[in-house]
Amino acid sequence: MRGYVIGEHGDAAVICASTTTVNGKPVTVPLQQVRAQLRTRPTRISEQVGRTRCGPAGAVLSALRKILALDDGTEELTTDYRGDWLGIPLHLTHGQTLPSLPHLDDDETRQLAAAAAKLHAAYQALQPVLHESIRQETTP
Repeated sequence: MRGYVIGEHGDAAVICASTTTVNGKPVTVPLQQVRAQLRTRPTRISEQVGRTRCGPAGAVLSALRKILALDDGTEELTTDYRGDWLGIPLHLTHGQTLPSLPHLDDDETRQLAAAAAKLHAAYQALQPVLHESIRQETTP
């Protein structure tokens, strides 16, 4: 199976249903069901396990191996993409990154633009807080 959820973790996540395949063949993705699963996943993890056991660490190690040119492959990472920070697939070869956004249909393109706008606004709102924090750290 190959499919992507891009943009952000949350209500503005973009499910790339138009390019999702199983054994190389297109499949119909039940979008409402997938969105509901994504929305309730953190609660289910917390209730059943209490925390993730190795997901974040495994993801970091996998990405680090590719960044250090020990492995080649694709990782879904947050990166600067067209001036906004979005979670998208990055193909890494010999430690070099290349954004590898799947083809998006018109609706998915609109959803990604909405996710970018949402994240951009959130980052802009944080700027004064970050600048003040940096100022306090550097002021003797």
